Amino acid sequence: MPEKSFTKEQLHILHTCEAGADLASDIAHARVTIYLPGSDNKTFYIYAQSKPSTQFITHMVNMTGRTVRRVEEPLVDKCYTKGVVVRGKREWSLGEFANTEIYPLFDNRHKVFGVVGFAGGSGREDDISEHVFASAAMQFLLGINPAKMQGNPNYKRLSSNDGVMIIDKDMRILAANNTVKHIFSIFGITDIIGKRVNGPKLNWPLIGMTLQTGTAESKEMTEQGLRLLLRVIPVVSNPEADLAIAVLTDVTALREKEEELHIQSVIIKEIHHRVKNNLQTIASLLRLQARRTDSQEAKVILRDAINRVSSIAVVHESLSKQDAGEIDLSAVIKDIYHGVLTSMVAPDLHLETNFDVDKAMISSDKATSVALILNELLQNAIDHGFSGKTKGRLDVTFRVKEKEAVLEIRDNGTGLPTGLDIKKTNSLGLKIIQTMAEGELGGIFELLPLSQGTCARVTIPLKEGN
Repeated sequence: MPEKSFTKEQLHILHTCEAGADLASDIAHARVTIYLPGSDNKTFYIYAQSKPSTQFITHMVNMTGRTVRRVEEPLVDKCYTKGVVVRGKREWSLGEFANTEIYPLFDNRHKVFGVVGFAGGSGREDDISEHVFASAAMQFLLGINPAKMQGNPNYKRLSSNDGVMIIDKDMRILAANNTVKHIFSIFGITDIIGKRVNGPKLNWPLIGMTLQTGTAESKEMTEQGLRLLLRVIPVVSNPEADLAIAVLTDVTALREKEEELHIQSVIIKEIHHRVKNNLQTIASLLRLQARRTDSQEAKVILRDAINRVSSIAVVHESLSKQDAGEIDLSAVIKDIYHGVLTSMVAPDLHLETNFDVDKAMISSDKATSVALILNELLQNAIDHGFSGKTKGRLDVTFRVKEKEAVLEIRDNGTGLPTGLDIKKTNSLGLKIIQTMAEGELGGIFELLPLSQGTCARVTIPLKEGN
């Protein structure tokens, strides 16, 4: 800012204008530039500048913080010197001219301390509409409350698909862009300038309520088969506003897509629910078969198969309750942990346990691999670590770091057999763990001897899309 002393009131006006400049630029479909007098009488200082998101603007270099010579900005100089609104054309680049309106900034002593420029070229049909949009945008800049704008979705920036109207306190349309005109033509309404929005064909009481309260409001509605989002912004954040900016967005295609995705999500969740039920039925049949066999070896094989099927069923149960293709792995680990301990810990084994896991979202296929790994690790710890024992301790931890997750199962059991090589073992459980950890997850599986017992560790790389 130039070396010039501004009063608190002038600074407040400048900060308010700066806070609303982006949205004002969208409303006016124009570049917005706030000029202040430079440190000498020959220049202007550009305090802030905004570019509309409602249309494509070429050749606009942000000049905020720079100075320009007054002789190069005759319209700005005239507005600042005489304190009147100035209209004309400005050449932004070689051969590119834009309709421009310059408005003076007054303090409470009616002293001009800066100006705001709106450079159009918006492609609207007439200069009158262009002036109405710029004038409304200027009133918005001076009348808004930045605190009310912050975090309020009704004040979000506009897009090229938004229809914009300026409506007066008598509920008449003063100006409308081409998007609004197209939407109204679908309703069979033409020549909309001057039409009322509280009449028999159009009755939108939300606009009247916003004008009365000075509070921005929005509402989704259906008009002749179209789903429309109406957003109404008062030009001043006080009751009994003179003008309102109505933003009309056709969200028909968006809502249809959302409904289609919702239906797909429901179907997918139902499929996972049925798969879970089918897997539980298979597990029940295997339990029935295990009860009917007299072979202890067959019972163990069937028990292991039941736990593996149940582990996969847990993943599908989680997927049937969630909307995304990713699931919370901590919930899966918890369910499998309790399921295996309930089915495998012998009544005469007093097992002290500790369970501590971090939350992690992971894709369903990788969750299935982790579920099978955990099932096998828990089965091995209980079967082999505590065989013949009456008491023991089992710790399960799952830690999520920046680039990896680490699953550990520690026991204070009998420890690893002498000379065990997990690469050459014939154990089906260890083969499953190794295949899932290294082949499916691209991780590392380790069996580490402890002073008393064993630590089984699986390190899982975490990447985007896990």
